[in-house]
Amino acid sequence: MATSLPDTVPLIQAAVKAEPELLQDESSFSLSARLQRLVYNPFKAATSQASLAKLFQWTPYLIIIDGLDECDDKQAVQEFITATLKFFKKHPSIPLRILITSRVEQHIHSCLAADSGVILKDLADHCLRDDIVEFMRVVFEAETRSNPVIQAYVRENGSWPSHTDSEKLVDHIGGSFIFGSTLFRFIFQGSASPADPSTPLDRLPLALTIDPGLDGLYSATLARSEHIPHFSDIISTIVLLERPLSISGIAELLGIRAHEVVCVLIGLQAIIQVPGTDDAPVTFYHTSLRDFLTNEGRSGRFFVHLSFRMRLRALCIACQLKTYRQTPKVRPQYRKLTAAARYSLDHGNGHLAVPVEAEAVPELSKLIQLRRNILEVLPDNDRGNELVTLGIELRSLFNHSKSVSHIEEAISPPLVTAPSRMHTQVAI
Repeated sequence: MATSLPDTVPLIQAAVKAEPELLQDESSFSLSARLQRLVYNPFKAATSQASLAKLFQWTPYLIIIDGLDECDDKQAVQEFITATLKFFKKHPSIPLRILITSRVEQHIHSCLAADSGVILKDLADHCLRDDIVEFMRVVFEAETRSNPVIQAYVRENGSWPSHTDSEKLVDHIGGSFIFGSTLFRFIFQGSASPADPSTPLDRLPLALTIDPGLDGLYSATLARSEHIPHFSDIISTIVLLERPLSISGIAELLGIRAHEVVCVLIGLQAIIQVPGTDDAPVTFYHTSLRDFLTNEGRSGRFFVHLSFRMRLRALCIACQLKTYRQTPKVRPQYRKLTAAARYSLDHGNGHLAVPVEAEAVPELSKLIQLRRNILEVLPDNDRGNELVTLGIELRSLFNHSKSVSHIEEAISPPLVTAPSRMHTQVAI
């Protein structure tokens, strides 16, 4: 907004100067308050000036928000929509429009459908075939110009793909750009592994046999790497991480080597964005892959069990323990830590509210032992939260073992330190 409407710049700067906390990650300001102070108020003030009022008289300013469904924080999404609708109700003549594109998610649709000022359109009502044809033409022409194998085939056999295969491919994509782009990556990138000699010419017929929709493509692509060591651990870690980690970070967390992570990911480049270096984050091309992998009915043998969260937490605590042992009783310098160590400190105690399944009890026992070990090297000022967490985990273990010793340990003198009542209450 500041770039396209320079008149808003001093207004935004004034808001930040008055309340610097608006830009801090950990802030007391809600999302709606930030929107109000940093976007809506500056826009309203700027467009009320005579010089801009005439400009926006017939053509409103448009903000496009693409893929709102990809935001994991559903509460924040609803807060954004509610705050925005409230602003429009208060200022109905404001020269501003917002276009939101999203899959039909309940938490989004329920907020928008209830407001009379919102126009809902279903893109399924619009024919996308011509757009898909053009999309495919551009992609195939670009690949042909850069791929000598395809060029040699075309010189010998004429155009590729044939008209018949082109029509089949467009029909197979069925108007889904997500499926189309993922399918094209499958055709042109494959596994990029020396062990896989197939060419785009070989993979096009295979692409036409994959079940329409992303689930079939995801299964077919994952199957290419499932035989490689550490496949399940690597995929489960990427799915359940609170924020993306790099190849080296994933390797350090799992206690394996970076090249072992690369061996798994290199065959999955059609669905996972594999960076060119070991220090850039590994991400999904689309969040629907996470949805697929966490739904057992859809993913079958590739399903990522939520019980792996306990394993991930134990891995984080093991990484913390390694870090603290380097400088016992001294808080490490955050900026000098590895990506895995920083992640472990930030998110190691996550998922405490997740019920512990029976199959995760062995991991919980390991975690508790790691927790006991880390208490020996933690700075005194950091022991309080760790003791509370240990009490919670001992209680979870008691729920399965029914062993009184676990409750006794939770309220024993090493745990009952100030503020003792809080620790005891949590443990019991």
